[in-house]
Amino acid sequence: MNMKPLAAALAMLAFTLSAAGAEQVVAIRAGKLVDVVSGKVLQDQTVLVSGERITAVGPTATTSVPAGAQVIDLSHETVLPGLIDAHVHLTGDPNLHGYRSLGVSDIRAAMYGAYAARRTLDAGFTTVRNVGASGFGDVALRDAINEGELPGPRMRVAGYAIGIQGGHCDNNLLPHDFHYTENGVADGPWAARAKVREMAKFGADTIKICASGGVLSKGDEAGAQQLTLEEMKAIVEEAHKLGRRVAAHAHGASSIRDAILAGVDSVEHASLIDDEGIRLAREKGTYLVMDISILRTDRIVSVV
Repeated sequence: MNMKPLAAALAMLAFTLSAAGAEQVVAIRAGKLVDVVSGKVLQDQTVLVSGERITAVGPTATTSVPAGAQVIDLSHETVLPGLIDAHVHLTGDPNLHGYRSLGVSDIRAAMYGAYAARRTLDAGFTTVRNVGASGFGDVALRDAINEGELPGPRMRVAGYAIGIQGGHCDNNLLPHDFHYTENGVADGPWAARAKVREMAKFGADTIKICASGGVLSKGDEAGAQQLTLEEMKAIVEEAHKLGRRVAAHAHGASSIRDAILAGVDSVEHASLIDDEGIRLAREKGTYLVMDISILRTDRIVSVV
């Protein structure tokens, strides 16, 4: 099966539905339909979509298509539900690391995001969680997609990731002469709480924190804890009060433990998680987004 025409068709469908009014009805005729609930592949199915909602799924022979509905014929293709990627950085170029990244402006990064959003949608991902971007480029990208100005997936976005001075969420490449500190830096519980308020003010619907060091930052160890338990508790309390969920970048066992005890909603990477961390995650219902490091040359996603 040639996936490119199918991906393009589904991408245009998603873009059309996001830009269309609530009354538009689209009928998708699927030769095969992957039912992820039953674990079966169904034959000759029709999916009815009204606005942005699926209203009916059933055999083509018995499913009534309303008059005037737009029909998308995928009767020779396999259709599956839209995929969800819970950890992306669409506005980042994975080919630019370290000092090379210093030459990328926030506006240029947003252009990467527009390109990556379309590629992500073409790959079958209809929802993503963008966990960190400079200049609130992910907020602008989300809003442009929601307004139908750009094709792309639904986005949950975080704005700047929150972390300590000199940590994984700071920029340690420039010398002291520049006196540069990344916008998400906060030291102490009240400063961290204020950063949550700032991210929410400028459009973030998710809060991202750096509980530990990382693999693509200068001057820190991936497994070393950075934010304290008290700082993370303040962040989580403030974020939940404002209706935002918290994603914690955490590689090391102690940072994973304290992030879960603080009440974060998800732990990203969890590379060095131990038995206690697994037990706590199960006990608290914390999601583990245990992705690998993905550096894609097509700029779809980079994981750090």
